[in-house]
Amino acid sequence: MSSKQNLNKNSKKSPGTNEANNHKIKIEAHLDGNLESPDQKSVEYSVLFVDPHPNFNDELDLSTADPAHSDKVHEDLPEEVFKVKNLDTGEEVDIRDENRDSFTAKFAKLLVVEDFEEIEDIYKRKRKINSSLWEAVQRNDINRIKELLDRDTFGDLIAQTNTKGLDDWTALHLAASDGFRDACEILIQNGESTDIDAKTSMLRTPLHLACIHGHLPVVKLLVSQGADINAIDIERSTPLYYASLQGHLTIVKYLLRKEPDIGIKNHLGITAWAVALNMQVFNAFTEHCQKEKLVMPESLYARTPFHTVMLHNSRTDSINKILMKCKHMPSAKDLQAFKERPALSKKKAEMLGQLKDVLPPCKVGPKDFKGILQLGRGSFGEVYLVEKIDSGEQFALKVLRKDKVFENNLVRYAFTERNILMKISHPYIVKLNYAFQTPEKLVLVMDFCPNGDLGTHLAREKKFDEHKARFYISEVLLALQELHMHDIIFRDLKPENVVLDKDGHARLTDFGLSKEGVHEGELNKSFCGSVAYLAPEMLRRAGHTRSVDWYLLGVLLYEMIVGTPPYYSNNREQLFNNIQRGVLKIPKSLSEEAKDLIKRLIIRDPNKRLGAGKRDAEEIKEHPFFQEIDWGGLMVRAVPAPPVKPIRRIPKEQSLEKMFGRLDQDEPAPRLDQWSILKPS
Repeated sequence: MSSKQNLNKNSKKSPGTNEANNHKIKIEAHLDGNLESPDQKSVEYSVLFVDPHPNFNDELDLSTADPAHSDKVHEDLPEEVFKVKNLDTGEEVDIRDENRDSFTAKFAKLLVVEDFEEIEDIYKRKRKINSSLWEAVQRNDINRIKELLDRDTFGDLIAQTNTKGLDDWTALHLAASDGFRDACEILIQNGESTDIDAKTSMLRTPLHLACIHGHLPVVKLLVSQGADINAIDIERSTPLYYASLQGHLTIVKYLLRKEPDIGIKNHLGITAWAVALNMQVFNAFTEHCQKEKLVMPESLYARTPFHTVMLHNSRTDSINKILMKCKHMPSAKDLQAFKERPALSKKKAEMLGQLKDVLPPCKVGPKDFKGILQLGRGSFGEVYLVEKIDSGEQFALKVLRKDKVFENNLVRYAFTERNILMKISHPYIVKLNYAFQTPEKLVLVMDFCPNGDLGTHLAREKKFDEHKARFYISEVLLALQELHMHDIIFRDLKPENVVLDKDGHARLTDFGLSKEGVHEGELNKSFCGSVAYLAPEMLRRAGHTRSVDWYLLGVLLYEMIVGTPPYYSNNREQLFNNIQRGVLKIPKSLSEEAKDLIKRLIIRDPNKRLGAGKRDAEEIKEHPFFQEIDWGGLMVRAVPAPPVKPIRRIPKEQSLEKMFGRLDQDEPAPRLDQWSILKPS
């Protein structure tokens, strides 16, 4: 696309009338800019565009403006006034987008509206209503969703279902991901031209997300409404691929009845049937091919049966749970289809016990734990080391004060952390074991990592050698890759959020309240530490993609081998300025590979960073700095961690009341629905 395009303004009048539609204006952008009205001589203006989104910071050329058009434009502006459409791509840009405030005044001049404040007011009200829609969807508040989409109530200010938020998610993405079937139906039926195949920044549709999270009712609704069952995301994976990968048998069977293209291969050349999590899913593909007289697509993907589970050998699969608890042993017939498949070599697998009677999960609560000591304290809660009384296992217990969470509107952040920890199973991400609540506290029971965080060890050792830093940064890289595969951007990577488990391996933690702008009244030291790990685009509040995590990965590597974050200054304003405009200083003592990797990660332009392309983490893993890393061995924790100096802690028993607040249910207390997870994940 050419960087410079023309906008033609055509105002069509009907003689002898002053009705509002006399001033309806259609603005369209085209590569050649040759749009003319047969009834009116066009007036040409130049606007600088940057593909794929317009850059509204450049000056508009109004030198050719026709004074005859400067009288007035009717105050009841139609919706089309706010839209700029690219006729080649079909993309529409709403000039009221919150990242383009500076354009409002200029566009008002272009329309020759002398008082543009009214447009700004409309835009702000519209944005507020759209935000209300997202919040209503997250609460699954059906009545509120209907109200916000009711034109009789809000007129032209009704919520727009296709408005995109963080990572290009729409309201339909939110509802589909959380399994809110009725909310999805209202958004589709009551929304104006709701895009059922809208794509996130990872090019995932609502159907992709529903399949990933196993929401069959949502899948059925979306397909019945015309969703593309063969849609491919940034990794060329289809909804069927994710349903198969996650072992959602009922969804796989349903999609197969809709005759999808089962031969589609992702960017690694793997088909949906090849990543089947268990034999039942694999057999569903086999039966489908036999019924439809299809040939099963060929695949070089080796796997072997383990009870009713498929063991995989792909680097991608090692992040999934490859062992599932089964009630029944597989039959000889089940195993026959796989007898000639190559076995998975050098793979450790723990034999799962077979139980005739599966007991219901035991519920847990405050009285199941004994407090050993307090590990940390924040603005909204504390973290304790606890012991589960019946098993003697130690856990990190994070409690959040409900009054603080509600007062500061932090419910969504608390749920974000809970949901991420609940859904993701990865060797280098802290695992959530239980979640419950008391009248005063929200509780997360997570794996305890006894060797402290990287911040503590950096404070002790000042800096690491490159070998040690390479090990930790490699494990963090694998964790970030897993998050990105689930459309999650970590955004808060720093030494304090990387903890070391009992074996010395690095694990990411803190997925909720440590986001930018969430912490309340932190000490200057903590605040500056966080600011040192903010990417330039975050400081500009210009919006960010997953590329922000790769910038922060470079910052973390820099601090580990240099001893301080890049651009660091004790003066906060100077630090802001350094991050956005300062010169990156790299010590000569570093290896050439380390220097090059840091330079390619700490780039201010997010689109030019290593890892910003479609291959994401794979680009970074191929850098010469990681030449000695055995990624397959690292993924299964076969590579021993560097030795660490133990953290000395003095036990000090914590009372239940201190950890959980009051436990009696006599007085009314606010509760969060769907918070508790009362069994091991």
